[in-house]
Amino acid sequence: MTGRLLILLPLALPLYLIRFKIGPLPTTVLEAYILTLVVEFAVTYPWKNWRQDWQRVGAWRWSMPAWLVVTLVAVFTSPNLWTGFGLWRAYVLEPLLVFVMLVACIKTEEQFRDLRRSLYVTVLILVGWAAIQFATGWGIPHPWDVSILAGRRATGPFPYPNALSLFVAPVGAWAFCLWLQDRTRLLSLVTAIAALIGIALAKSNGGALAFLVVSFVALVWSFLGKTKGGLGRIWSGSILGMSLAALVAVLSKASWRAKLVSVLTMHEWSGQVRLFQWRETWQMLMAHPLFGAGFGGYPSVFKAFHKATAIEIFQYPHNILLNFWSETGLLGVAVFLWIVFVWIRRAQPPLPPLSGGNQNPSLIREGQGWVSVHFASLAPLLVILIHGLVDVPYFKNDLAILFWLLAFLTTFPLVENY
Repeated sequence: MTGRLLILLPLALPLYLIRFKIGPLPTTVLEAYILTLVVEFAVTYPWKNWRQDWQRVGAWRWSMPAWLVVTLVAVFTSPNLWTGFGLWRAYVLEPLLVFVMLVACIKTEEQFRDLRRSLYVTVLILVGWAAIQFATGWGIPHPWDVSILAGRRATGPFPYPNALSLFVAPVGAWAFCLWLQDRTRLLSLVTAIAALIGIALAKSNGGALAFLVVSFVALVWSFLGKTKGGLGRIWSGSILGMSLAALVAVLSKASWRAKLVSVLTMHEWSGQVRLFQWRETWQMLMAHPLFGAGFGGYPSVFKAFHKATAIEIFQYPHNILLNFWSETGLLGVAVFLWIVFVWIRRAQPPLPPLSGGNQNPSLIREGQGWVSVHFASLAPLLVILIHGLVDVPYFKNDLAILFWLLAFLTTFPLVENY
């Protein structure tokens, strides 16, 4: 039962938007779902297997408790203890509990595939929602609810456009890489295309840059890793050629080239806002270098350093390094880098093709080149890190769980291959 609930978890991630209270305690439908998971797991899990499952956690065994501890310390250095604890529960405790339950319950090839499909379906639903929004203007919050010609941006069920892009971009890039490895995975291709459409409808520059860069690198590595003259090499080469032709077309038109340069050099308004915010955040961190602002404390502590009053005070600095430094201090930054290192070290090849009953990850590794397969498992992480240069890819209820969900799917082998 716990395994089936975990497989459906991706579909429940946007339900954090439905909020209510249990007495004085604020919570969400997503948290209620996770609580149900935890209770079910505690009752049904065969605890005699805990040593074996703990060994399976591998290098995550130490980075996870370290993340738990340093973030909890950050709660007690926050000027808003109650707020900090609530955010810690949603961004740290619950995602780690989900991760542990995934390790203990999702072990077979079928379960891995079902979990991946559930994640794909979630992306398709979100992008479908966004497409209807963009066409009709229905449900788009202000100020993005303008006409299409005036620059309408879809948000899906989320309160702002980049929230849609932050969710679909890492899943879409991973799906694209998996399709490059095995073109029988048509759902992977559909998901990748849908994710790109979602990013375009949200008009997210950071999401588009992250998705396109990672996908382009995947194409290059796939092209170089295929057997010479093979059909896979022809597919990869064709898509790579079309991508280069599209890039040349963009660069050849002066107005498009100027727009691209303006975005990349952060001369647009959104880029200027971030530059102002980063400068003032740096001043704040120089005054609080060790602990930062504490968990959930950034808006309160930042206020004393905020001079560009034409710009609102955001919840986070919109840069992945500054986000983690301000929320969790220098120790939190160090532990997060450790987590990234563990992800890279443990990255696994994708599952065998659906049609290849006699194939396994080791055969794929020998036949297509380890570096190309390895890149597919790193694609979600790279999208998160690149998009995180200008946004907040972790500190949000759904994104924190999505981070650990993707970490599990790309770093854990099947039990029979462990």
